[in-house]
Amino acid sequence: MNSYSKEQKLLIVFFFTGIFFFLLSSFGVFDGISARVSSLLYNWLGYTNKWSKSYGPSWFVNMNGNISSFGSKELVFIISSIFFFYLLVSDRKKDAVKFAFTVIISLMFIVLVKYINSERETVTLKEIYTETLANFPSGHTFISTVLYPSIAYFLSIKSNSVKLKSFYITSAISIVIIVGISRVTGGGHTVTEVIAGWSLGLSWFALIKFILFRNSNTE
Repeated sequence: MNSYSKEQKLLIVFFFTGIFFFLLSSFGVFDGISARVSSLLYNWLGYTNKWSKSYGPSWFVNMNGNISSFGSKELVFIISSIFFFYLLVSDRKKDAVKFAFTVIISLMFIVLVKYINSERETVTLKEIYTETLANFPSGHTFISTVLYPSIAYFLSIKSNSVKLKSFYITSAISIVIIVGISRVTGGGHTVTEVIAGWSLGLSWFALIKFILFRNSNTE
């Protein structure tokens, strides 16, 4: 019988917790909250203009856009590339491969999930690039929930400092949270779609890291 480490047990909890909340969001449990938040944002800020569904003045829209860009494909590519080469020059080739695998397979997975939710028979490259396949779940939120905790994970496994590990984890969680919030306050997604992105990202992150833990134990 397999015995799991504390880290693996925690990942199992994360996986099923994420699945649970993703299913709740899929069945519309959070739709009431979404409607309430949208109403509050409209009452407080109004729409940017009559042609847009974004909230607040242009500076507010730009701020949300800048924050949510941490989950954009362009910045994800740049940050992932920098961290990949950081691992390489640090003589951590196996970790670099694992990190690259995590990012690439995660991007492929979210495209597949969005394709399934789009209910389309054909998909163009433009739709994939512009992320117009489906709003559910939030792609920015999903990939940030995978990417930044992954970076924190790979930084932490080589650190003996508890303070540094706490800093890595706290920073990653903070980025994940503000990216999700910016997608709502920027009018790009509803609360339901963001919760779906968070929860699915958490489950996917836990699954990938569980696999990597098992592989590490067998090396």
